[in-house]
Amino acid sequence: MKRRNKRAGSAMIEFTMTGIPLIFMWISIVQMSLGMWNYHTLQYAIKQAGAYVAVHGSTTGYCKSNSCRVQDAATIMAQYAIGMPASAITMTFTPVASDHITKGTATTCALTSCETNVTAFPNGNPEFEIQAEYQFKTAIAMLAPGTKGGAVRFTNPWFPAYTHQQVMY
Repeated sequence: MKRRNKRAGSAMIEFTMTGIPLIFMWISIVQMSLGMWNYHTLQYAIKQAGAYVAVHGSTTGYCKSNSCRVQDAATIMAQYAIGMPASAITMTFTPVASDHITKGTATTCALTSCETNVTAFPNGNPEFEIQAEYQFKTAIAMLAPGTKGGAVRFTNPWFPAYTHQQVMY
């Protein structure tokens, strides 16, 4: 007499019950890692652009014989902002005093247009601020289930980056 297996078909049900949440968790971890990498890369790029302006931005040093422009800092920013589309990064260049009060006109532009902007920066001011924003496009929104009252809506987060430095030379 053969014994009948009472557990037939349970492997498929168990995989469905555990596999789908595990796949969702894996995709979520990958997306979170990409977001953290983009945030760190943006902050590092703004730091490098600020360091370039701090070293080359004086009207008595390098900028006396060369014109220091927004274009120069944006080019450095674009070199270090790896993996992010330049058209999605918004930058603001602000000459400031030591008490964080604006001393000139702030220049705001997308990174792609900043790379051709020939506005002088920091234009003789002793300190400056550079800010950048990037909207991270996440794939988690397409995986989110709806609720009874409507669909769950995930917004794409904005990543800020900021540097405030003194012109050194």
